Amino acid sequence: MQRDPHALIAFLESREDWTFGYGPGPKVHDCARFFSAGIEAVTGIAPLDRFSGRWTTEMGAARVLRRHGGMAAAVSEVMTEIPITLAQRGDGGLAAGDALVLVEGETVVGLDDRGLFRLPRQSLLMAWTIA
Repeated sequence: MQRDPHALIAFLESREDWTFGYGPGPKVHDCARFFSAGIEAVTGIAPLDRFSGRWTTEMGAARVLRRHGGMAAAVSEVMTEIPITLAQRGDGGLAAGDALVLVEGETVVGLDDRGLFRLPRQSLLMAWTIA
């Protein structure tokens, strides 16, 4: 698999005016769809696609996550967990509040109702990569 770490920059620029949401509306992503699309931009693989078409509401997303044992367990079904210190640009992570984020380097980036947000890398609780 070929990784293009620079593709993450273009992906994030294309999502600067997007906001958090569960529905299929324009310029809306929930954290799982944002996470999966960002990883796909870097690797060509959208790891959470097998889950993402199954909800359009917060309650629907919660139902899918319950069936798979929670956010971390669901992501671990389709990605390889790695030590946080080994996460590279374009890998994914989990921050507080079950927020899926993308690793930029010393920061991680996610999406909330105000748009993109950044946190220090130290805020990661878990990290995953495409093996």
